[in-house]
Amino acid sequence: MKLKKAGLLALVLALVLGALPIGGAAAKKEKKDVADMDIPAILEDVDAKGTINVYHWWTAGGEKDAVESVVNDFSDSYSNIRAKSNAIPGGAGGAMVMKVKVLQQAGKSPETFQAHPGQEIEPYLSSNLLLNLNDVWEYANLAGRALPGMEELSTASDGNKYIVPIGIHKTNVIFYNIHVFEKYGVEVPDHEDITWDEFWAICDQLAAAMPDGEYPLDLGDRKGWPACQVFEDIMLGTDAQIYENFINGIYSVEEVTSVLSTYAKLMDYVAPDHSSRDWYEASGQVVAGTYAMQIMGAWMQPLMTSMGQVYGEDYGVFTFPGTDGWFGMCIDGFVVSNDSADVEGGVRWAYNVSTPSVQTAFSTLKESISPYSDTPDEIYNALTLRFKNELIAESTKVYPSFTHGTALPWSASTSLQVQIQEFATSSDHDAEYFANRIVNILKESGVKGDWNLVE
Repeated sequence: MKLKKAGLLALVLALVLGALPIGGAAAKKEKKDVADMDIPAILEDVDAKGTINVYHWWTAGGEKDAVESVVNDFSDSYSNIRAKSNAIPGGAGGAMVMKVKVLQQAGKSPETFQAHPGQEIEPYLSSNLLLNLNDVWEYANLAGRALPGMEELSTASDGNKYIVPIGIHKTNVIFYNIHVFEKYGVEVPDHEDITWDEFWAICDQLAAAMPDGEYPLDLGDRKGWPACQVFEDIMLGTDAQIYENFINGIYSVEEVTSVLSTYAKLMDYVAPDHSSRDWYEASGQVVAGTYAMQIMGAWMQPLMTSMGQVYGEDYGVFTFPGTDGWFGMCIDGFVVSNDSADVEGGVRWAYNVSTPSVQTAFSTLKESISPYSDTPDEIYNALTLRFKNELIAESTKVYPSFTHGTALPWSASTSLQVQIQEFATSSDHDAEYFANRIVNILKESGVKGDWNLVE
């Protein structure tokens, strides 16, 4: 796996969390410093008591079972600590940042919460909300166990580690209903790395054959981020250099317009009420045959499994056109608040998600790739194992997701989601008009990355 990142620049995101008020309940909370904590003693104290609040955004079928497996394992490891699972719907991390802000201001910071490594955690860092987890990484030998690139991506702008990865998903995937293709006589290519020409031909055949009320594609972008992920996929599939430039803060209206022009063409095949559904509701309609395909990350796998769908029999996948040889990286992990009621409990949770027992159970149910090399391949189903082998192949090039928090500042990512969903739902899909708005978002957010993806 090849991924070069010369360093994430420290970005001051005061408009998000950097200027939190000092008064109120939050001011009375003492922030703990890891230098004053004996991390090995904390992790080895299996008789510790307490309650920890765990915040995450896993609400869809399969995902809920996976996170509950982590809760159950934690209870087995620390039987006197109650772990309370709190689901914050929204996905892609956007809703979590604001929820944590509200809780912190109320003096109720969660002991631990889900996050993506990279730029997404910078607002928390600029507000001094996170506990340094370097000692957890050392105790659990995470650097030695992690897949290539995980340590680098988990290192924040100040050189420290504040997140423990729990799972990896591929983002540049199209799921399709095999039965719909068969019903309408659309031949499935004998390869999954389809070209743009092949993709458009499939869309045309489906559009011509499917009756009113059925469509080749759906987005399920009620929450906005799925529309942004499609934009991300199209950008990489258009030109990897444009993608690299974009996340480095090098952009032009012309390049973004070319990406949005392709997006506009794709919208001709999408159900017109796409923004009325969440992504998992759209997935249900793919299973029902109302839509033939859905552009979604590999976290759609456990949802398909929960609906009784079998890979290779009921559904298949394509690599998003133009992205052959690339792996869109979405990494989920947990961070620890430094001012919660039980900081030590949060540390125990962060450590526990990396243990082999948790990784085996979670990766099996979530159908995600374990970030750790000591998780056995035997736990994976055929599709997840295929994705893992792609990820670790020397020839594979990895690109960080900006929809899922790694490659762009939180303020830019969330603003992009709003603008791109507005583009997707607009009547005329004016590419140049929205390209100007998107470029202005990057300007106003001060995007200045240092990513090197293209060699």
